[in-house]
Amino acid sequence: MSNNPHSYEGYLNERVVALPELLKDAGYLTLLAGKWHLGLTPEHSPHNRGFERSFAHLPACSNHYAYEPQLQTPDKIPEFMTMSFIALHSEDGEYVKKLPEGWYSSDGYGDKMLRYLQDRKESKDERPFFGYLPFTAPHWPLQAPQEVIKHYHGVYDDGPEALRQKRLQRLKELGMIKEDVEPHPVVADEVREWTALSEEERRKSCRAMECFAGAV
Repeated sequence: MSNNPHSYEGYLNERVVALPELLKDAGYLTLLAGKWHLGLTPEHSPHNRGFERSFAHLPACSNHYAYEPQLQTPDKIPEFMTMSFIALHSEDGEYVKKLPEGWYSSDGYGDKMLRYLQDRKESKDERPFFGYLPFTAPHWPLQAPQEVIKHYHGVYDDGPEALRQKRLQRLKELGMIKEDVEPHPVVADEVREWTALSEEERRKSCRAMECFAGAV
């Protein structure tokens, strides 16, 4: 971590030139769909930093299904929710107040990028393009469609070391690594051993991993 107090100011400052600014000046069509996290206000939006078209997720993270807790007392807004009372996304510099029905972040950003590329084709735009598609999943909160999560049920039940050894053996069987390869020791002092976890903790850990894998 830098000791420079100006190393991160919560937005992309004006003392640097962003890649999309350079490419736009060079004649590229510049497109973004997904996580921005470089400024919450219109003046710090990707639209003002070189992206000709942009659908930007503004904060660090949010519910992937566009659900936010409903407050009983709207006059007392928790600090972490302040932004959601304006908007969590902006498109071309304008706040997006409502997302499409059935929204899931990965699908939404992918669909938006495809729409921008289709618009380019339909308008016969011959410029080269730079498309930036940073998904917010699998960032916390860990969420994924149930039909995808189900695919990973049981995969993590024996713990991370058992799964690691199983995957290593599979690589050997496929001939991708030599038979005498040994896995590197795991260094994770901040995490308790699988055998030291209670049954409930293991269950929650497995569920979290299933969701993580589904999101990936």
